[in-house]
Amino acid sequence: MLRIPLTGLTAASKELSAISNNLANANTVAFKKSNAEFGDFMAADSATILNSQIGKGATTIGMKRDIEQGSLLQTSNSLDVALQGEGYMVFGSSTSAQASGGETYSRAGKLTLNSDGYLVDESGSPLMGNQSLSGSLQSPNMQPINIFKSVGNDPMNVGSISINSQGLISVVPAAGGDPVKVAYIATARFENENAMQALGGNKFSASQGSGVAQYGRGGSDGFGTFAQGSLENSNVDITSELMQMIAAQQAYNGNSRALQTGSDMLRSLTEQVS
Repeated sequence: MLRIPLTGLTAASKELSAISNNLANANTVAFKKSNAEFGDFMAADSATILNSQIGKGATTIGMKRDIEQGSLLQTSNSLDVALQGEGYMVFGSSTSAQASGGETYSRAGKLTLNSDGYLVDESGSPLMGNQSLSGSLQSPNMQPINIFKSVGNDPMNVGSISINSQGLISVVPAAGGDPVKVAYIATARFENENAMQALGGNKFSASQGSGVAQYGRGGSDGFGTFAQGSLENSNVDITSELMQMIAAQQAYNGNSRALQTGSDMLRSLTEQVS
């Protein structure tokens, strides 16, 4: 009697938790909202659950990340970059590490130059790229992208920095002259994005379920293109989330009342028997 509303309470609570997280990250660059997915015990294989549970309640199947593209925010900052379309930017764990399986993936392109000339994200992780500018990124010789090295390791010789739609980073020396090509930003994609392991800070790593990273170059082989001076907004629709929150709260309250009613009925029956 009490199991059905109890499972409903648990499901509604998890949905409220997902909605709260979405709302808290509504202004987080490139954040992708998550939705709770539910099913009932009828949908499960009856061989794996007790017969007494079949059709008696809801269960949370899991959280599914919505990978829909967020809108672009124009920032006019030359080091901000957004991906339009499929793919993730690749970040390393340190500025001395080459690609060795320890990279992370993110669509948050708010970049800065550190004191050593490396392009890094807000957590200090270096942006990875193909420094040789030759060959295919399918088997990339990825290295952290360093701007200073392209202008003789002289920070004062860095003029303007440009990033084209393919992710090619170029630097115009402060003294003038032709742009110096630095590297292509490495991009990666996965067969099952929803199975990527969330690491926090809007970063992900590959997992057994996601499959291995498939590398490419912006604007080729189905990968998205880059937009300099822009950041991708989160794909959270605050109005929609608030409406879902109201529905989830109503479901929680309804199951709570049903649970209380069932408890009162059992107590009454116990008192009559005793």
